[in-house]
Amino acid sequence: GRKFKEDDEASHREEVYGCDALKGFKKGKKETVEHYRALLRLSNEYRLSENDWNLASSKANSIAVQIELLEDIIKADGKFDLTAELEKLKEEHSEAEGMLADVKVKVPDWDKLFKVGSIM
Repeated sequence: GRKFKEDDEASHREEVYGCDALKGFKKGKKETVEHYRALLRLSNEYRLSENDWNLASSKANSIAVQIELLEDIIKADGKFDLTAELEKLKEEHSEAEGMLADVKVKVPDWDKLFKVGSIM
């Protein structure tokens, strides 16, 4: 009855926390490290797959724009102003380069994170 339940609870508590405070702390720290390593792995997998998707999307969009331009040239039947189109594309390219220069990729300061958060 009651003794079995208490023994079962004590066994469960020891399994979860260890048999003393130091072992419980070490076990908790190990599990926390494993948890955050798993989160970092998932985050990295996501980042890599998102990067692959962005590269493929960028390439597909670039080709779609080229196709659209060629279709416009063909439809113009010799009346297409290549010089004006070139200037327009150069201007758009310059704007895109400016937008790219304004994007700041935030790289985590891992050393600071590990010191402040005492992750490891």
